[in-house]
Amino acid sequence: MRLPVLLASTLVGASLLAPSAAPSIPPITHVGSGDREVWVLRPTGGLKTVIVFGHGWSTPFPRGFGAWLDHLRTRGSLVLYPRYRTDVSESTAAALTAFRRGLVTAFRSIGTVRVPIVAIGKSFGGSAVFDYAAEAPDWGIPGPAALLSIFPALPIGALPRRHIPASTYVEILVGDRDTTAGSVGANAFWRWLTRHPIARKRYVIIRSRPGFIANHDSPQRTDPLARAIFWKRLDRLIARARHSG
Repeated sequence: MRLPVLLASTLVGASLLAPSAAPSIPPITHVGSGDREVWVLRPTGGLKTVIVFGHGWSTPFPRGFGAWLDHLRTRGSLVLYPRYRTDVSESTAAALTAFRRGLVTAFRSIGTVRVPIVAIGKSFGGSAVFDYAAEAPDWGIPGPAALLSIFPALPIGALPRRHIPASTYVEILVGDRDTTAGSVGANAFWRWLTRHPIARKRYVIIRSRPGFIANHDSPQRTDPLARAIFWKRLDRLIARARHSG
């Protein structure tokens, strides 16, 4: 499951690898511009994983996920966080195109190293990461070893033409009180994954409980219960990817 990933070349350059004046908060750089901009958040310490993080329709960087991104960085993940949208009037098709072009720019702007890639997305991002995982060969970039789709929106246009590689582990989450995305998008992707190996896919309903309502905004929570539900699930997926290559 280890795939070549591009790390640290001309656009990101030495700033991505140089020691930080504040090791706990490494510098954040970016590549591209406009809706094709991608923030590059380098890890604290040695690089262990690359994370492609697809945010929701209304959660641009770093709103909503800042604490989670910091958590990932402290555990050795370099995070690629595409902007994909600069105007409220942009269509989902245009946003997906920007997501693709941003990722192509980001991956091509860094030098080669071998670490697992894990893709995570929420809502719109939870749909977009399926396109990335399936069509990475056509995009000319390495695909993920594992994918976590949180409360995915409806597929953006037609479902991907390619199927996700059989070696890729896929997990889909649905919130039992999510009235924004509901389960329609998750169900569409789950049907699309019919031929995917049963041992390498999982569909999980996140249940509400005292102190926690599994609605569309719950993945942005940072309290201990939300971290246990969402952060630890991704941590386990990352560990699985690291030890399966």
